[in-house]
Amino acid sequence: MKHAIITGSSRGIGLALTKVLIHRKDFKIIGSSTSGKHPIKANNFECYRLNLNDEKSIKKFVGNVQHLKIDYLFNNAGILVDSNGDPKIDLKKLEQTFSVNLFGTMQLTELLIPHLTKNAHIINISSGWGSFSEKNFDAFNPHYKMSKAALNMYTKLLSERLKSAGITVSAFDPGWVKTDMGGANADRTSEEVADELMDLMSKSETGKFWHQGSSREW
Repeated sequence: MKHAIITGSSRGIGLALTKVLIHRKDFKIIGSSTSGKHPIKANNFECYRLNLNDEKSIKKFVGNVQHLKIDYLFNNAGILVDSNGDPKIDLKKLEQTFSVNLFGTMQLTELLIPHLTKNAHIINISSGWGSFSEKNFDAFNPHYKMSKAALNMYTKLLSERLKSAGITVSAFDPGWVKTDMGGANADRTSEEVADELMDLMSKSETGKFWHQGSSREW
């Protein structure tokens, strides 16, 4: 039996991935939501409360899963608090964004590393907005963009650190997706992205930034 953790699994990409993965009977999936509630009920699925802005919540979540050997960790949970059309930096919004998208994600990952299997795969859901090579780069949504750029660097650093242990670490750019965050005008669906993540699970080349099945520039 393999074990996969999907943070932020109650909606959007996380929910779509959970819906696909629960059909793999050789998998036990552990999801998270800020309330601990989840729309999916299945024998091979459990959901625990997780607030990445709260150290106690992170430690309690880890306590709930520490008896397992984790094969896959999908760091999917994240927030976007930027105001559309405003490129100015708001330090409170920056701190709030980094607290979840980077610091909370890092703390959870670091606490779970001792519980990973030898050939585990950590997949950090990043964004094209966190890339320095983005073609349509602009000054908007600075807090979110900086948090994802920092998450990309963490991915690279962690991939080097865990290479000798056989653990794969990937960043994943889902593109513009129809979710609460992406909005209804986005050109991709969560289901499409979930299928790409399923394919990415089998890749063992570490330290790469993936998008639509291919590695992209950082």
